[in-house]
Amino acid sequence: MNSRQGRRVGRGLRVSAVAFATASGAALAWAIFAIPILATAGDRPASKSSTASQASVSAAGNFLDPLLEAAWKEAGVKPGKPASDEEFLRRAYLDVLGRIPSVQEARAFLSTREADKRGKLVEYLLNHVDFPKNFATQWTTLLVGRSPQGRMVDRAALTAWLRKQFAADRPWNEVVYDLVTASGSNRENGAVNFTLAHLESEAVPLTARTTRLFLGQQIQCVQCHDHPNNDWKQSDFWGINAFFRGVKTEDKNAPNAAGLEAYDHTELHDEPSNATARFEKRNGMMGVAFPTFLNGVKAGHGDGVIRRVELGKMITDPKSDLLPRAMANRMWAQFLGRGFVNPIDDIGPHNVPVNPEILDKLADAFRDSKYDVKQMIRWIMTSRAYQATSLRAGKGEVSKGGDRDDSVFNVMQLRPMSPEQLFDSLLTATSAHKTAGGRDDAKREAWMKQFLFAFGNDEGDEATSFQGTIPQSLMMMNGELMKDALSGKSGSFLADVLEQAQKQGRAPAPYMIDQIYLAALSRFPTAKERHAAMQYLDAFPDSLHVLQDLFWALLNSNEFILIH
Repeated sequence: MNSRQGRRVGRGLRVSAVAFATASGAALAWAIFAIPILATAGDRPASKSSTASQASVSAAGNFLDPLLEAAWKEAGVKPGKPASDEEFLRRAYLDVLGRIPSVQEARAFLSTREADKRGKLVEYLLNHVDFPKNFATQWTTLLVGRSPQGRMVDRAALTAWLRKQFAADRPWNEVVYDLVTASGSNRENGAVNFTLAHLESEAVPLTARTTRLFLGQQIQCVQCHDHPNNDWKQSDFWGINAFFRGVKTEDKNAPNAAGLEAYDHTELHDEPSNATARFEKRNGMMGVAFPTFLNGVKAGHGDGVIRRVELGKMITDPKSDLLPRAMANRMWAQFLGRGFVNPIDDIGPHNVPVNPEILDKLADAFRDSKYDVKQMIRWIMTSRAYQATSLRAGKGEVSKGGDRDDSVFNVMQLRPMSPEQLFDSLLTATSAHKTAGGRDDAKREAWMKQFLFAFGNDEGDEATSFQGTIPQSLMMMNGELMKDALSGKSGSFLADVLEQAQKQGRAPAPYMIDQIYLAALSRFPTAKERHAAMQYLDAFPDSLHVLQDLFWALLNSNEFILIH
């Protein structure tokens, strides 16, 4: 494929933009089909249905919108223009389902003229079977990371448990309580695996991850010394750590397939304890911490007191605003690209939020909704901030606050896909997993490991996304997944496009070009793009090779890689 593309570059094609310009100059030829994402407003053709859809969403009302409008006015910035239907469609699928829409899903949404189509799409996605699957995948990574944790951690059981919780619409405070207090078999109760994954070093990692994820507080650095820039003390960290001093684990064996005794699972339980957490101070003295929550409330004493249960009650105490604020800020960042507070798990007086009133209102509404995750997603996705385009203001549209200042959420941030979003989107676009005659879980697992090796890190946090490094770019351009995706084998997307094109009552070329653009970019080609593609199809009689090159270029473009 590369040699063929190289010849075309030699014929003097003009290149406009491509994601991976450093890796292969020959590959750049087909980038002419992909619109640069960092273009300014007006570069991209607007959908005829966009205005009507946006008007419907705005008319529906959202308690966040007046607050956003006031913030924009105060900051002196103009509200961003509404996203086109194509931009909104792709963004919504990636954020809720973790993948781009299929060709059929894109055609269905773009063709309908229903006035409230965006609101209906949000409801459709929240009730889609891939919603709990996607959120379970995300939270598994947040809870235990992506790296192998050893036999004591059953990652699959944790994912399955989370999927059940999101599918059942369980209130977030109940899910968190179960994660913090879970006990029993790590195979039968998947929630147990969160605690099991972080028990090393006297549960220091568990202390840090619990406070960051559920309370939005970064106190891990004060395990060694009092914080120089805020009020956190060493005793705050070790006070939380002391809640985990009664945790016990036990490996259980069972006969394996050969009839031999072998490891089967791990049991986690708590024992009443009076143990304290001891830590060394900077002056060389030893400190002693009793189980104490961040607000200074100490755990009870007595034989019947289970410390993790006490901690779970304190974290989910409805009188505390830590849990709803942490989740509201995290979800806003997940859907808007950045939180009101950044880093998203470092909330406090030392780190003043952008738009503090909106964060407070969203957190309060989340708590009043009984910690309904789907309801919070509805509020965010129907807000003017989420409905805004990612295209920056063009020349002559600069407001006094600065057209590039998107810190107040007047313009959508560009975001790289996570490894999981990228992998699942490639499969959605190409049907590469079907080329072997059906779903091959072993092959999928091998592909996923390849992605995680290149894109993941040990902590599995927000940095684990596609960054466009040379190894990542080479994997996208030349990896096994891409080869299978473009093979044209029976069952692949390209094979289906060719087969269906011959059944069309009209010329096959426009149909094939439309299908490829919808599959890769969730939109129809512009007139310029269609014309260029038609010219190459006319010049090269081998349609498969032309379509392979076009598809390859679109899948390696910024427009495919980024959430916009």
